[in-house]
Amino acid sequence: MSLFYRPCFRILSVLLLAGLAGHVLAARFELSGVESELADNVRAMLSLDDAMARTPLPTASRLRYLHRQAPDEIRRALQPFGYYNPLLQLEIDLEGPSEQWAAHYRVDPGPRTHIRSTQIELEGEGTEDSVLQAVLGQTELKVGAPLLHAQYSDLKSSLQSQAAERGYYEAQFRRSEIRVDPEQNQADITVIYDTGVRARIGEIRFDNAPVSETLLRRYLGFETGDPVNTAHLIELQRNLIDSDYFADVEVRPQLAELENAELPVDVKLVPRKRSLYQAGFGYGTDTGARMQLGLTRRWVNSRGHSLNSRLRLSEIRQQFTTSYEIPGANPVTDRFALNLRVQDEQSDTIDARSYAIGGSWLQQIGDWERRLSLDWEQESWVFEGVEQDSTLLIPRARFTRTIADNRLNTTKGHQVSFGVGLASENLLSDTDLLQLDLRGKRVDTLSDRWRLLTRAELGVTLIDSVDDLPATMRYYAGGDNSVRGYDYQSLGPVGDNGDVIGGRYLVSGSVELDYLIRENWRLAVFVDTGSAFDDTDTELKTGAGIGARWQSPVGPVRLDLAMPLDESGWRIHFTLGPDL
Repeated sequence: MSLFYRPCFRILSVLLLAGLAGHVLAARFELSGVESELADNVRAMLSLDDAMARTPLPTASRLRYLHRQAPDEIRRALQPFGYYNPLLQLEIDLEGPSEQWAAHYRVDPGPRTHIRSTQIELEGEGTEDSVLQAVLGQTELKVGAPLLHAQYSDLKSSLQSQAAERGYYEAQFRRSEIRVDPEQNQADITVIYDTGVRARIGEIRFDNAPVSETLLRRYLGFETGDPVNTAHLIELQRNLIDSDYFADVEVRPQLAELENAELPVDVKLVPRKRSLYQAGFGYGTDTGARMQLGLTRRWVNSRGHSLNSRLRLSEIRQQFTTSYEIPGANPVTDRFALNLRVQDEQSDTIDARSYAIGGSWLQQIGDWERRLSLDWEQESWVFEGVEQDSTLLIPRARFTRTIADNRLNTTKGHQVSFGVGLASENLLSDTDLLQLDLRGKRVDTLSDRWRLLTRAELGVTLIDSVDDLPATMRYYAGGDNSVRGYDYQSLGPVGDNGDVIGGRYLVSGSVELDYLIRENWRLAVFVDTGSAFDDTDTELKTGAGIGARWQSPVGPVRLDLAMPLDESGWRIHFTLGPDL
């Protein structure tokens, strides 16, 4: 070893040994007799415990001083848990070198204090308030229960927060105390909360907006003179943002103007741009390459009417739709629309052109979305070289319910949809028909990494002759969202030339199991079965396969490899969108 490295090596060795010795021979503090949260609180309150863990150690005189403070600190640490008579055995040894100093504390918390009596009351206008009464009913401060200061603090905090949210701005505690009898290990609790007068909604003032104040006031779930409820103010803000008229909304109670228990409310509004232009490009194994252009006129006039137009182009279908939408009496839940659709579909199965004009009423009823519509539809189609056409006036109803913990990344949820449509020769239609369908999807989490996804669909059409049923109203199976492993709309009744011509009935189902291999990535296995048919004796087709899933910001991206079980070959399926 060179002359230069030898001194450096010695210095490093000395420092290492000194560090190890300090770690092994550090002053010790031992606490026994209490565990869990009691032990944690005692250690948090004890100044000596912190001091003996420091490097370098404080002086012996400083540690003796902290040792004298320890009994009071331990008692303060135990009292929030109802222990007022602890037995303490506190020893400290500061003889010899500092690394040999030690403290041994044994703490017996003693008998626990229990609640002997409670007087928990409301006074003022809020005496009969059901929400405040519920706070009192939920408290665990009951006669005979162990005394826990945290429960007392929680009760007071809950009363204050709920009172503020409900407009009791003058509320205060007339009396609140815990009186402890240490000799009897019992406590008496008194909480008397005077709510004062509940404020009422005063003048509601809206900023200038591109839509009329008459429409804006239909978004209100309250009116001047109603009791203040912060939840209602937050709901108004959310509903106005969801209206799509505004980029930002602030609902501001003007507490500085509170007078005679009347609270003015200002609604600050920042409008969105009036027109939204959209363009999108994509690919799906059912549709091939596709493109979408869109124009949304967020408000056409001051009454809040809007216009939505979409042009969708793909390798198999070209479609133009436009919808003139009118807010209902309650614009949060009701919306009327005048609709126009023009479509040309040229797939391996369907050769059809159609247009439709009609009206619809969309209403949210609890968790259910109800859509009622009346459409006049005309369609011409070709099957096996024979061209046909039809004219139908169709009233329809659809009810849909979707419950999900997260719409874009669902771990638990379900969707149910039921639809019915009918036509009659007595009501401007070429034929009589009744069509019903039922669809369901479900997502269940089996463990931290496993999910089970299931779906099912049933469809029934009652009509004298399937030949009179327009091509786009017939049922087909096969494809990305049906029976994977089979081409799009390749399953169904066939004509004399062997071409699929669609059927009156549909049955399909799927079971899929996926596994989270890393964040945002899953592997899946699945089995699909189903078919479209006219004869109930028809054999269902089954496909199975494996897939990969990537959780993108706009929903899962799915890539599947599926094979039909009754024939050779395989098919790739690529889809994008939420599971429900």
